Parts: sequence; structure tokens; C-alpha cells
Amino acid sequence: MMVRRTLCLVALLPLLAACAGNPPLGLGGELPAPLSQSSAQAELARHRGAEVRWGGEILGVTNAERHTDVELYGRPLFANAEPKPEGGEGVRFIARVAGFLDPADYAPGKRLTVRGRLGEPVRRKVGEYPYSYPLVEASVYHLWPAYKEPPEPYWYRDPYYDPWWPWGPWGAWPHRRWPYGW
Repeated sequence: MMVRRTLCLVALLPLLAACAGNPPLGLGGELPAPLSQSSAQAELARHRGAEVRWGGEILGVTNAERHTDVELYGRPLFANAEPKPEGGEGVRFIARVAGFLDPADYAPGKRLTVRGRLGEPVRRKVGEYPYSYPLVEASVYHLWPAYKEPPEPYWYRDPYYDPWWPWGPWGAWPHRRWPYGW
């Protein structure tokens, strides 16, 4: 009986470990050459058609008749393809997804990872500033929840913990407590 339990545990551990840090389906695998968002923005015509896997924080969603444009603020990715909460090159890009995406589900602050090919760049304004967005024609995408800072650990003082025991502030054990001397 004990041998069966041990064998089952040994058989299940590699399966659980294999699932721990893998990217969602379709986002994994190797890309031909990792392309940074800033170099793609600098030379949009040269990198057109390149396959990329980018992610970032959602800034806005615009639905058209046959597709949805998701404006993202680019962030670097963890090993599991999840966008990091900070960092990046300060580049905005647009992920174009076929079909309809509900703006309530794809709300600003949530994070999205897309994989697809770079298309024709899009020129729009950010405020009054004209901005050239790299466009990713997304074939695969994955929505992540908004990043929340982990809570601070709460440290409490154990009322029975004595940091001076067994030595005490008066020297080694046995204590000589003034004025009694015992």
C-alpha cells in the first residue's frame, strides 16, 4: 500500500512541475528573433511582417465592425509570458484582434499578452501629440488580471517570547535580580 502511494506521488510530481511556469496555449514556443518594441517603432517599415510576442497594460479598447484595437503600454514579459508590472521601453502599441472584445472585460489596468505579426503602423494622437503605433495582428492573445501588490506581511509580537532568555539583561543564568540577589 505504501509503495503504491509513493509511486503515485513520484509520477504526479513531474506533471505538476511541468505546469508551473508555462505560458498559456499558443503563446509559448520560440520566436525567430526577439524584436524589441522600440526598435520596431523606430523602423516600422523594415520590421513589417515580423512575428512578435509582446505584452503590456491595457490603455483603451476600440471596437470596429470586424476587429478590435487594444491600445497597450508595452511591458517586458516574465518567463510564462505574463507582462511585468513595471519596466519597459515606454512604447505604446496596438494589438488588433479579429472579432469583438468587450471593453468591460478588457478594461484599462488589466494586462494582455499577444502573439502575431507586425502590420501596417497606425498613426493616432496621444493627447495632441501625433504618435506612430506599431500594430500587431494578433493570432493568439491572453488576458491577465490587473497587477496587485502583494500585501505586507503582518508581524506580531508573541507575548510569551522573551528575547533575553536564558541570559537576561542582568547576565548569565541564574539571574541576580537587584535588590534580592537570588
